[in-house]
Amino acid sequence: MDLEVLPSGLKTVVSEKGGLEVRIYYLECLAQATYIISHEGAAFIVDPRRDVDVYIKDLAEHKLKLKGILETHFHADFVSGHCELARRTGATIYFGPGAASRTQFTIHEMKDGEVIELSSRYAIRAIHTPGHTPESVVYLIQEGDKPLKAFTGDTLMIGSCGRPDLVGSIGHTADQMARLMYNSLWKKLAVLPDSVQIFPAHGAGSPCGKNLGSALYCTIGTQKLTNPAFHYQNEDEFVEFLTADQPVAPQYFPHTATKNWVGVEDVAEELSRVPYLSPAEFHNLLGSGREYTVIDTRKPKDFFAGHIAGSLSFSLGGAGGAVVGAEDGNFAIWVGTLVSSSAELLIVAESGREGETLQRLSRIAFTNVKGVLKGGIDAYKDAGFALEFFQRIDLREPETSLESLLASGHRLIDVRTETEYNGNTATSATNMPLATLPTQLDKLDRSVDYVAFCVSGYRSAIATSLLRKAGFRVRDIFGGFAAINWTAPSHTTSGAVCPRMKEIADSLFK
Repeated sequence: MDLEVLPSGLKTVVSEKGGLEVRIYYLECLAQATYIISHEGAAFIVDPRRDVDVYIKDLAEHKLKLKGILETHFHADFVSGHCELARRTGATIYFGPGAASRTQFTIHEMKDGEVIELSSRYAIRAIHTPGHTPESVVYLIQEGDKPLKAFTGDTLMIGSCGRPDLVGSIGHTADQMARLMYNSLWKKLAVLPDSVQIFPAHGAGSPCGKNLGSALYCTIGTQKLTNPAFHYQNEDEFVEFLTADQPVAPQYFPHTATKNWVGVEDVAEELSRVPYLSPAEFHNLLGSGREYTVIDTRKPKDFFAGHIAGSLSFSLGGAGGAVVGAEDGNFAIWVGTLVSSSAELLIVAESGREGETLQRLSRIAFTNVKGVLKGGIDAYKDAGFALEFFQRIDLREPETSLESLLASGHRLIDVRTETEYNGNTATSATNMPLATLPTQLDKLDRSVDYVAFCVSGYRSAIATSLLRKAGFRVRDIFGGFAAINWTAPSHTTSGAVCPRMKEIADSLFK
């Protein structure tokens, strides 16, 4: 199939007087950054995502020759585009020390301190920084012996550092990896000049670190002052800090990490085998007795207005995932967190966004798709097949106000994280974070009416579809906690309308 060239996510270009440029591509949906470094017509790309057409297009437009693909580490949260880029451009794939023992494709394994040439003026030096993974490396751009910019991967991020307990650390304990991270931060990075700019692989919303900031880049000096990871000069205290309170790792990480070790075929080739099914063919598969997971990627309001019974709501949100709006969320991350990588998938999408759905699922190697509904939900309905529907709760209506719901025996479920819940919530709500919701179903009563909420409605739509598939009576709140705090502040732990919640409510109810 011909892939749609999705929005690149190009956020900005950081330039030096000497002509050195760093093009920053950031996908808010994956909280993932890719960089193209260029000078004198030569370029290197750092941590590319799987659908690489956007990079190839930009390289051609700016008349840049791709010399190398720099991987800061083996990623677990997305499939890298290194193999396809290498096949299509002839560029060399670079990894850090020890990576060659895992890969099943040709790479150049960088030694600690090894230097490769970018141009006549600039070079790239590898700094081995194990801690997040054993082979993690930081790529330092330097002019002569002067360090300028560091592409820090998941070693150092804005406001935090990489967690030590993920699949990339197989064979090592979290304690061992945290001690390696301590050494990497204090002996390898903290000694760099404060003026060196850092460009991390991830930002806010990524499960690869906790409490990450939203800035695209920063300096070593600022991070040494503000990043909690640099507040612990004692190694044991640092290890305790880094290993404590890490969020649950999404279940898809081992699946995706393996793909990055083994390599994947070109994404267009893989997705070309996905069949588009007529409503009758789609319906027959559902009734075949085989277990399929139906993923509906339309907006929550469209999902609730009519969907196939038992389907799960994972809205795509903004085009390409480059921008995440108030009603959007981390599409691929949530699919990978809550759906098994071995599940056989059936896709319902908004008309015209079927290909985008497949591409964005391919970013986490969820390509076990057995069919896409041709013509979308309207065609399914027009063919005479039944749909399920219900209304979201609107707290602005008297009969569905928070007071009315509580008086009629409804129970509230806050599906936000524990940190969000502890910060401010509805006073009668029980916290059941979405990431762990499937493991907590035995705590719920099937005879009770439940109301789920998150911040603005994205996560609660997913939670509602999961719970209804499991047989519970549940609806969610349009506008989420923002609506609760705005319409019934006395029923929240803060007891007052919070400015941020009012801002979200205003944007949703305008």
